[in-house]
Amino acid sequence: MSDGPGAARPELSVVTASRGRIDALRLKAESLRDQTLSPDRFEWRIWLNETPEETARQRASLERAALPFALHVSGGSDQPVGRARNLAAAHSRADVLLLSDDDCTHDPTALAAHLTLHATVRTAVGVGTLRLPGELRTGGRREPFERTWTTFGRAHWMNATGANTSVPRALFEAVGGYDPAWTGYGGEDPELALRLRDAGAVFRHVPGGGAQHHGRVWDDSGKAYWAGRAHRRLARRRADAATAWWLGVHPVLLAAKRIWWAGPWTRWIDADVVAYERAYARGARDEARNSDDARGAADAPSSGDPRGEIDSEKETP
Repeated sequence: MSDGPGAARPELSVVTASRGRIDALRLKAESLRDQTLSPDRFEWRIWLNETPEETARQRASLERAALPFALHVSGGSDQPVGRARNLAAAHSRADVLLLSDDDCTHDPTALAAHLTLHATVRTAVGVGTLRLPGELRTGGRREPFERTWTTFGRAHWMNATGANTSVPRALFEAVGGYDPAWTGYGGEDPELALRLRDAGAVFRHVPGGGAQHHGRVWDDSGKAYWAGRAHRRLARRRADAATAWWLGVHPVLLAAKRIWWAGPWTRWIDADVVAYERAYARGARDEARNSDDARGAADAPSSGDPRGEIDSEKETP
C-alpha cells in the first residue's frame, strides 16, 4: 500500500534499518499485517543498506506482498546503523516513532500498546519487552535483551534499543536522533537514550508491547568485544560513574569481572556466556588503554579480535 493524495496521516511510524535480510523483512511484514491496530493508523519506513539495484529489488519484493499499511522503502548506500535509522525516520508523517529492527517481530497488540502509552504519557520513551523465539532457545538460558529493569511501570534507559522502543518524533528530532558520527558496532542505542533522558524523557514499560528477537546474543563474542569498546567510549564521553556502572565498564567492575570470569567456577557456566563476558570486558579494557590514541582509530575495526572472533557485520543492522 502506498500513500494516495487523500491518505490519512498515520499515528505511528515503524522505523527499520536493514541489510541482506529480505527474508527477515518478509517475516516482520507478516507480524505487522497481524496487528490489532488498524493499518491506516501506522506506516512502515525502511532504510536498506544496499546498492541502488538491490534496494529496488527488495522494495519490489515487499510491495508485491500488497501490505494493508503504508510502506516506504529507501536506501542505496551503506550507512552506520544509527544514521540508517535516522534516514528511515527522516520523512515520517507520524507523531510517534517505533524503532524496530529487521530481526524483530511484534506481538499482535504491540503497536496499539505503544500508541496507548504515548497518549497517556506525552514525554515517554516506550520500552517494549523482547524475548527469544522458543525454537532458538538454548536450554533455559536467557539472552541479555530478555533482562529488563521495571519498577512500577518505569523502565531503564539501558533497555531502550532500536529493537522495540517508541519515542515521540518531536523529541527524537529535538535531540538530533541518533548521533550520525557514531560508527562501529554497538553503543548507538544507549548514547541516544542518555540524550533523551537529558532532554526530559521518562522511560516506561509498554504492557502488551512485546516482540520476539530472532537472534541469540550470547553466541557472538566477536560483537561483545566491540560492544565493550563502544560502551567504554560512551562512558568516557559522559564522564560520570553511574553511566559507566550501568554500561558495565566502570574500572571497579572491570577489575571484578577479570577475577570472576577467570575463576575455576566458570567451568559450570555456559561456555558461550563466559566467552561473551570475557570478550566484552577485554574490549572495554582495550579501549581504556587506548584512550590517549586518536578516537577514530578505536572506531575502525581491525583485521580481527585478538582471538579472531570479530563478526563481519559490525556497522550495519
